[in-house]
Amino acid sequence: MKFKHYAITFLFLLLISPPAQAAELVAWKSYLAGIMSIAAIGGTILSMRNKKAEGRMAKIILGGLYFWVITFAELIVLATIYHFTS
Repeated sequence: MKFKHYAITFLFLLLISPPAQAAELVAWKSYLAGIMSIAAIGGTILSMRNKKAEGRMAKIILGGLYFWVITFAELIVLATIYHFTS
């Protein structure tokens, strides 16, 4: 199951074209891919380690919740950094 998540994340990263990234001033696609990868891995790890979520469906829902919390936290941090460096 874990391999499937990592394979999907890796395939998503391969879909992003390097020439398209090089043509832009801000490489937001690579930032977004990195954020999604970190959030997917973090959400998976946090949901698997949670002892209160006993069922498989509960772990999947909790993983999705952790994914979005981590994603928005990272976006807030990156937006703050971008705001103060521009």
